[in-house]
Amino acid sequence: MAGPLSRPRNASDDRINELPEVLLSDILSRLGTAEAARTVVLSTRFRDAWLATPLRLDDLELPVPARGNVSLIQPWTARADVVTRALASHPGPVALFRLSRTSFRGRVPAAEAWFRQLAAKCVREVSLCFSPEWCHDALADPLLGCPTLQVLALGRCHLSDAGASAAAAAALTELTLSETCISEAALQSVLSGCPALRSLVLKHVHGLQRIRVSSCRSLVLLGVWHYKQLDEITVEDAPCLERLLGNMRLNAAITITGAPKLTAFGYAVVSIPHLFHGERAPQMGFFAHTLQGVNKGLRAPIHSVKILAISVKFSSKKDMEKVMSLLDSFPCLETLHFQSSDYRSGADKDYTTVSDYNQKRYPIRCVARYLKSVILECEQHNPGMLEFACFLLARAHVLQFMRIQSEMCDVPKWVTEQQNLLSQSNMASLEAEVVFEGMKQRKDFTTEGVNALSDPFDGGINILGH
Repeated sequence: MAGPLSRPRNASDDRINELPEVLLSDILSRLGTAEAARTVVLSTRFRDAWLATPLRLDDLELPVPARGNVSLIQPWTARADVVTRALASHPGPVALFRLSRTSFRGRVPAAEAWFRQLAAKCVREVSLCFSPEWCHDALADPLLGCPTLQVLALGRCHLSDAGASAAAAAALTELTLSETCISEAALQSVLSGCPALRSLVLKHVHGLQRIRVSSCRSLVLLGVWHYKQLDEITVEDAPCLERLLGNMRLNAAITITGAPKLTAFGYAVVSIPHLFHGERAPQMGFFAHTLQGVNKGLRAPIHSVKILAISVKFSSKKDMEKVMSLLDSFPCLETLHFQSSDYRSGADKDYTTVSDYNQKRYPIRCVARYLKSVILECEQHNPGMLEFACFLLARAHVLQFMRIQSEMCDVPKWVTEQQNLLSQSNMASLEAEVVFEGMKQRKDFTTEGVNALSDPFDGGINILGH
């Protein structure tokens, strides 16, 4: 075949120069930080394309200084200098800025300069997910004014009231604040300035006694984890909210209105094992709708919730009574998850029956009419949990499945003994299947992980201990 198409290529031909600019940029955008850096040395065309390609900066791919030349802490701090040079050398926009092993120690002014640069470079995703003691409360206000920002995860930073009031992250869909300082007023300003927000995760946030989420009409997932006293969790006008996850202690007043799609709630922490320094002891009475009239706990029943997760000390008579009241607050439940908070070393030490609730004759609506699936989890032998399993089996008329997870399931004799015990229950449902399984290794919590599950508590994700 004659013509220019049939001309054999020489080894010296530069085929990269024949590729269109848009293709070179697309190739670079799919590479990690280190791979892109190595690729640009192949051709001046690649170097030119790299300058216009959105930067993906992930410190997991940055070089590690030789241990023999620096002290133990300096390798983590030294990466800050590499980050500074990378941002300064790239004039284009930033697609991803992720730090998980770069310390801010001694570099807080530099970190705050990064945030200003990222906002100016139209960053799309920022994730700071490293050890909290490395951050030292760098001020992250500039990021809140970035109109291109879609994902923001801050660890141990600071957001001021003034910066939050100027929030204008119209494209932000995911916001995670971990160990971050923010006032109640600033949180309200942030939520008002981020109308597209679909996921909000607040993990051990400092400065909040009350969490109020109002008029977040795009919000689908709300996560609340706290270790200090929280007086109130209020959700209002959240028509798309489907999941409220975390470790919500019921000594806080919880009010949920205007959330008709809320189907998953938990973990509700009934048993509080100990108080942290500075915390107040919980008030008596956890449920506002009880005759005690104390304004703590759930303010009203939530009919939309179908999946509920509870953390409780099964060996505590008082706590099991609270569980009975809690179940009344979710009248349409179909799936129940229980995680034992009894001490690992002695769940049955000095155990006495807590079956007073077992003698109650009034029906629990969700258990009698709707409950289809129950998952009970404990590490060691727990007679209180097994007693509660018998209670549910005798009252759940449409129950289809019960799973008991324990490290003891690796002991065949123990499993046989528990099966014999449960078989003595007068099972209300002839279709109920009871299975025993060993404990599974839990995965770290991620928004993507729980969003991929129809039941967020049944995918091996560590929600309670996040």
